[in-house]
Amino acid sequence: MSNGYVKIFRKVLDNPNASNHLFLAVWSYLLLKASHKPYVMRIAGEDRVLNAGDLVCSCRQVAKFFNIDKDTVNRIFGTMEKDSMIRRKMYSRKTVITVSNWSSYQDTPDTNGDTRRDTLGDTLGDTNKKKEERRKIDDRAKNQNASSEKDKEALKLSKEVMAQFNQRAGKSYKDHAGSEHIKHIRARLNEGYTVEELIEVIDHKVKELKGTENEAKWLNPTTMFRPSNIERNLDFARTADDMEIARLIKECKRFETSNPAQAQVIEEKIRKIKQRKHGERPVLQS
Repeated sequence: MSNGYVKIFRKVLDNPNASNHLFLAVWSYLLLKASHKPYVMRIAGEDRVLNAGDLVCSCRQVAKFFNIDKDTVNRIFGTMEKDSMIRRKMYSRKTVITVSNWSSYQDTPDTNGDTRRDTLGDTLGDTNKKKEERRKIDDRAKNQNASSEKDKEALKLSKEVMAQFNQRAGKSYKDHAGSEHIKHIRARLNEGYTVEELIEVIDHKVKELKGTENEAKWLNPTTMFRPSNIERNLDFARTADDMEIARLIKECKRFETSNPAQAQVIEEKIRKIKQRKHGERPVLQS
C-alpha cells in the first residue's frame, strides 16, 4: 500500500479534538494504513475477510511509529470510537480496526473538490477525470436495483434479530421498517456486524438485566445496539460466555460420577454456548 492516495475531508476539522496534533496524526495513519480492497488474513486460527477500510493495528504499533506512549494512543482510539469514527474488534493477539463509512468517503467522486488547475497533470487529466466520473455515475445507476435487494435482505435480517430479542427477553416490540429498534439493528448490520454477534449481545443483556430494576430502561434493542454501546456490549458478552463455560465445566465435573444424566445436560449447555461463540447459526424457533 505504498502507492495511491486517500481522501481527508475538511470537515474533520469540525471535530473538537482536531486541535490535538496527535489526534490528527493518528487519524491520518489509520486512513493511510487501511486496506483499499478486501483480503483474507489468518486471525485467531481462522481465515477472516478484512474489507476496505479495515486494518490490523495495535496501540503499541502506532505508539512506536510516532514515538509516543501507547496509553496516549489508546485514549485517542477511545475518543474516535466514541465519535463513531472507528470500531475495534479484539482477537487473540490481534486487533482489527474498521474506519467507519470508509466507502462513503473514499469511493465517491470528488464532485465538490477545488476547481483550480495548479499543475500540468490536472490539465492533461481533466478529460479522463470527467470520463471516470461519468462511469461512476453509470455504475451507481446500475447498482440501484442491487441496493434495493440488499435493503430488503437487511430488513429481513433485522426482523430476524428482533424476533430473537422478543423471544429471549420476553418482549413484544414491533418489527416494521419505521421502528427505531429496527433502524438501530439495520444500521449495525450494515456496518458489518452479523446476526450471530447481535444475538450474543441479546443473550448477555437479557441475563444481566432481566428481572432487575434496570430492565425497563435498558433492555431494548435501541439501547443495546447504539454505536457507542455495541462494541462494548459484544466484548462483555464474549467475556461472559467464557466465564459461563468455565463455571459449567466445573459443575459438570462434579456430576460426572454422581449424576451422569445431569452432566450430559450441562455438556449440552456448554456445546450451545461454544456454537454461538464460534458463529454457528442459532436455530430459530417458530
